[in-house]
Amino acid sequence: MATRRTVRTTNNKLPAKQRAKGKAKPALPPIAKLSAAWNTAGRAYAADISARLTKFYGGDTDVDLDGDDPRSEAQGRAVLKEVVRLNRAGKWQQARDLFDPAYAPLFSEIKKSDATLPFVTILGPDEFLVRRGDAWVKNSQVFHLKGGTAKVLRGVSAAARSSNRAILALAKPGVGIEMRNARAGLVSNVLHSLPWPSMALLKPTGLSAALEKRWVPDDSKDLAVEQLVVSNDGKRVAISCYRQGILLGSLRRGEPTWQLIFPSTKAPWKFGADFTPEDADEKLSFAADMLHVALSGDGNRLAFGCQDSEHFLLDVTDGKKPTLYATVGQASEYPHDACFSADGNVVALNSCHFYSGATRAFIWPGKPGARLAAYTNNKRAPVIDTTLRVYASTWLEPGVWGAINEARRAAGEKPKRKPEGIFALAGSGVLRGVAAGGGILFAQTFGSSASSMDFCPESRRLVVASYSGFVHVFDPYQDELPGRGQGYRTRRELKRWLMWKQLAGGPVCW
Repeated sequence: MATRRTVRTTNNKLPAKQRAKGKAKPALPPIAKLSAAWNTAGRAYAADISARLTKFYGGDTDVDLDGDDPRSEAQGRAVLKEVVRLNRAGKWQQARDLFDPAYAPLFSEIKKSDATLPFVTILGPDEFLVRRGDAWVKNSQVFHLKGGTAKVLRGVSAAARSSNRAILALAKPGVGIEMRNARAGLVSNVLHSLPWPSMALLKPTGLSAALEKRWVPDDSKDLAVEQLVVSNDGKRVAISCYRQGILLGSLRRGEPTWQLIFPSTKAPWKFGADFTPEDADEKLSFAADMLHVALSGDGNRLAFGCQDSEHFLLDVTDGKKPTLYATVGQASEYPHDACFSADGNVVALNSCHFYSGATRAFIWPGKPGARLAAYTNNKRAPVIDTTLRVYASTWLEPGVWGAINEARRAAGEKPKRKPEGIFALAGSGVLRGVAAGGGILFAQTFGSSASSMDFCPESRRLVVASYSGFVHVFDPYQDELPGRGQGYRTRRELKRWLMWKQLAGGPVCW
C-alpha cells in the first residue's frame, strides 16, 4: 500500500508583535540620541530667531524678538560632559560634529566660571593667544591655543598685533613690551624691546604743590594693562591701565620712551583740576573708570577717553609734542570704546548708558581744532549705531562686505553699495558689522558681553572673547550654516573655546 509522505512546511509568518519588533530600527547609541535631540531642537529655535531678526533688521521694528531656547540645563550638562570627554580623548573635532554649541542651556556652568578674557589675539587660522583674568588679578594666565591644545604661556600678561599684522607685541611683567615678527609666531626673535616706566610716571601733570605732596601711586607694583595697541612699525604703543592712566610708549628717535597722556590737570584735559579731598589725610589718586585707547596703524593718531570725559583725539606725529586735534562729544552718556579704520582716517567712538549706547564715526581728515558737541549728529562724526554699548571692536577689511554681497547676489538680491571696510562692534551679547558711513551689514548674538576682539585678513579669522568664558572663532567671509547661529546675515562660527576655570584638565575646544 502506498504510503503518503507528509512534509511539514515552515510558516514564516510571525505574530504581529514579533513582526513589528523584527522590523524596528536598531536603537541609537545614547550619544547619538542626545545629539539628535539637542541639534533638532536647537536648530529649529535658531532658525526661528534668525527669521525674526532678519525682519527686524529689514525694517520691521514691531517684530517680536522674545524667545527661549527649548533645551534644558540638564541637557546642557549632559552635552558638556560629552564635549569634555571627547576633548580629553583627543577627539575634539567630533564635539562640533555631534553637538551644536549653545549658550542658555549651559548657563549653570557659565555662572561658575568667572573667566574674564580681556585679551585675544590671532596668530594663525587655528592659533590664538588669550588671557584669562582681569588686569588687577595676580594669577591671570595667557593661554596659547593651537588646534585642540591649550598651553599656558608663562611670563606674558598681554598680547596684540598691529593692524597690518606685521608686529606681535607681548607685554611681560617686570620686563616691558617685546616686539616680534608676528608672521613667524612665538618662536621669532625680539625685534625691539620697550622697558616699563617707573610707577612715578603715573603722577598726573599740573598738580598744585600741596596736592603733589599727597599723591601716591596705587597699591600695584606693576602697570595693570587693560588695553595694548601697537603701530605697524612696532615702534609705538599705547596702553590703558586700570585706574592708572593712558600711556604712549615710543622707540622713535628723539621721543620720550614713555609719556603719561591721561590724566592731567592741565589744559586741554583739566581732568581732576577741581579735586578736593574730603579728609586731610586722604591719599590723592586718580581712579578714572572706563579708560580706553586706540592708536592708528601709522602710530600718529590717538583716541581715548574715560567715563567722566569727552572723546579726545590727539595728533602724535613723529618728533612733535602730542597735541589735541579734536574733541568729540559723546552720543550717549559715558565714553567707553574707540577703534580706528585700517588707514586711520575714521575712528569709531562709542559711549554708553547702562547696557545700551551709541557710536559716532569721526572723519579725521579736515581742519584740526574741531570741537563737536555731545548728543548731536554732526556730518564729520555721524552716529552709525544707536543701541550698542561697545565692549570690544575691530576693523574688517572690504573683502568681508564683498563676501556678503556675493552671497546676497546668489540669493537673488541686488546689493547697491560698493564694498568697503566695516567696524565690527561687539556689545552685550550682540555682534554687528556696521559701515563707517552707517548701515548694518550683519548682526548676530553670541551670549554674554564681549571682552576682547581681533581680526586677521591673512588668516581670514575674526575672534570674539566674552564674559561667558567663550572664545568664538568666526570665518567672517562665510555665511553661517542653516540653524547654527542666531542673527541677520550671520557669519560662520567655526569653533569656540571654553576657558572655564572649573574644567579639570584645562580649556576645551567645541
